[in-house]
Amino acid sequence: MNMASMDSRGSASRTFQGYSHAEMKEASAFTRGENPRLRWLFPVTRASRDFIRVQIRALQLANLVAVPIIYVAAHSEHVIATWLLNVWLVESIVNMVLRSLLYVPIVRASPAAVATSPLLRFIPILAMLMVGAHWVWTVLLLVGPTLNLTTLVVLMSFVMLSVASVAILPASPAVCVLYLVFLWVPMALKLAQSGWISAETVVLLLTLLVGCLWATFHTVVTGVRRYLVQSDEIELLVAELRDRNGEVEALRSAAASNLETRTAFFAGASHDFRQRVHAMKLLTQSGVSEAVSPGGDRSAFVRLVGVVDDLETYVTDVLEFARLEGTTLKPERRQFRLQALFQQLDVAFEDVASERGVDLRLRATTLSVNSDEAMLLRILENLTSNAVKFSKARVLIAARRRNGGVCIEVRDEGPGIPAGSLDAVFDAFYQSPEGPHHGRKGVGLGLAIVKRLSDGLGYPAEIKSSPGKGTLVRLNIPKHDVV
Repeated sequence: MNMASMDSRGSASRTFQGYSHAEMKEASAFTRGENPRLRWLFPVTRASRDFIRVQIRALQLANLVAVPIIYVAAHSEHVIATWLLNVWLVESIVNMVLRSLLYVPIVRASPAAVATSPLLRFIPILAMLMVGAHWVWTVLLLVGPTLNLTTLVVLMSFVMLSVASVAILPASPAVCVLYLVFLWVPMALKLAQSGWISAETVVLLLTLLVGCLWATFHTVVTGVRRYLVQSDEIELLVAELRDRNGEVEALRSAAASNLETRTAFFAGASHDFRQRVHAMKLLTQSGVSEAVSPGGDRSAFVRLVGVVDDLETYVTDVLEFARLEGTTLKPERRQFRLQALFQQLDVAFEDVASERGVDLRLRATTLSVNSDEAMLLRILENLTSNAVKFSKARVLIAARRRNGGVCIEVRDEGPGIPAGSLDAVFDAFYQSPEGPHHGRKGVGLGLAIVKRLSDGLGYPAEIKSSPGKGTLVRLNIPKHDVV
């Protein structure tokens, strides 16, 4: 199968002569770990299955040729009664049809199903027992004590069948050996009892036959068998390489998209940073002029404090995000009370909330956890800052028991987040299209920092929002970190 044909079938996720890569990989993984002796029964890998499918057809064709030739020879010489010969012919046809039907479940089953089913893998042996019984009966029925046309035809047919069966040897040695035993052991015993050939000659002929088959096995069959095994490994490696290439391409696309996002962000950040510094310069000059004049207004200095505070938040978030991106977080856990964090949040955001007309409420709690206090405090600071920035009336922070763990919730009454944007709010540089109603533009890193810190602690963060009603961010602390 060429690459073009495999690509054309890729939409249906079918490769390897109709079997998917996952099916072939599962079958190969199973056969690698099983008893090596079982691989002598029936192959389940792709190359071996395709190989034996062709060789079985050749063996069936040899049977189709041998049966009518033997029938014609026996009928012309009248070696047995006609009715008995007809019974033999009917049995030959029925035997062949039944063997063909036996292989149907194997052909329809996936490689993994065949590999894991002892019954399916025993079917070829059962088929060989059936055909072997047929040829044993043929020898006992048609090979007589004297050399005649029928005996000669049977001998030549057995040689033809032996050559056809040797082709199966690379894929299924057990089936081939069983088939040859059924052909030649009864024939050798029958010839040894005949008067036209000596027992020594029979032994010599069988020795020559075994020697030829052994030489064929070592010169041709072993090479083919090695090729079949390597072919499966190579195709699996190629398929895995194709999968890895797909993953690399996906990572490359993600990296390119991330780079584009960051490039756009830093281009905007450079502008925002210069704008804030320029505003500080103008406000400072204005404040100095107003301060030296009699009865000067100090409003410029008030606005300057706000700009400096905004710039500090801006630079802090950018630097912290860069630090979190470049390091592996290692929490330093110790036992502490959540109420201590709530008190720090209350002190830190009391003035900001009051200035913005937001009612900040922290519900008292007696819960204690074993965690990294600094990381958890930073998470709650970012969530509280975001909630106060967007809320129109009230922000509620509370902790409660949930599923054996602790759930910390930060709820605001802001404009909410559209359902289509919920998956993006934890992405770096994400900016809500609504924007804070106070007019101060954020950096888009607050929730991204929360996500990285919560991942470092192993605390899943989830968000729920109703446009026009507010947003709830929930941090779930697992029970093994709850005191």
